Amino acid sequence: MDFRTILVDLSEDAARSARIETAAHLAARSGGTVVGLTATGTHLEPFRGAGEGAGQYAALSASHMQALADAHRNALDTLARQVSPGIATRHVVVTAESGWALADEGRFADLVLPAPPSAPADVPGLLAGVAEYAMLNAGRPILLVPGDPVPRIGGHIAIAWNGGREAARAVADALPWLVHASTVSVLIVSAGKRDADAEADGFVASADRLTAWLLAHGIDAAVLAREGDPDHVLPALASEIHADLLVAGGYGRSRLRELVLGGTTRVLLRQSALPVFMSH
Repeated sequence: MDFRTILVDLSEDAARSARIETAAHLAARSGGTVVGLTATGTHLEPFRGAGEGAGQYAALSASHMQALADAHRNALDTLARQVSPGIATRHVVVTAESGWALADEGRFADLVLPAPPSAPADVPGLLAGVAEYAMLNAGRPILLVPGDPVPRIGGHIAIAWNGGREAARAVADALPWLVHASTVSVLIVSAGKRDADAEADGFVASADRLTAWLLAHGIDAAVLAREGDPDHVLPALASEIHADLLVAGGYGRSRLRELVLGGTTRVLLRQSALPVFMSH
């Protein structure tokens, strides 16, 4: 299945143009649609009675939201059509915070491009970022795009593999790109600790089974094994082999407004060296 409905977060940040242009490139190749999302935030009007001040506040708020939506729609259409003049676009406005809106709308898309997390990677695991929330709650894969647009996905795809459910889900979700990639590398990293040999053997055996499954889909993949801290080794290894996309499972759980993420998931979400495709 191609990614035909591509949802992109129109929040204003340094990577927004890259997100829109990347989504447009993907949609142009699949014959799909770029859906731009404006999240206005949760509107909580202060209670001031039924006087004139309350009405003026509401009018100003509505005017601001309309101006925001118009500016976002213009950015979506302008940037997408610079990539492909005939591309189909659609704009949705949701009166909710960005994470909730992306997760809700994302359930009716094939791929979600959220704004990148803004907090540094070494912040402890309780986070409430938009990308993290969308990844854990949309039920769809996300694609994190760094500061430059990605005109083509799939020259060299690296898979971060540990044999877990989330990693398997990510590989299956990325199959439309994997089957067209010129090179696919399966990266396994075992921590250098007691019982590391047994862990490494388990990773290698699981990676071998993955490459056999990929081969059944016509994908010839090579396994690369390293030892060390996955938080640091995985991004460095992907860069070393000149991968243009990293496919990874997203680990974590959501509790109300708290997000608890695995350390490697948090690092991969917040590194900016290359695009990251992540599923939960």
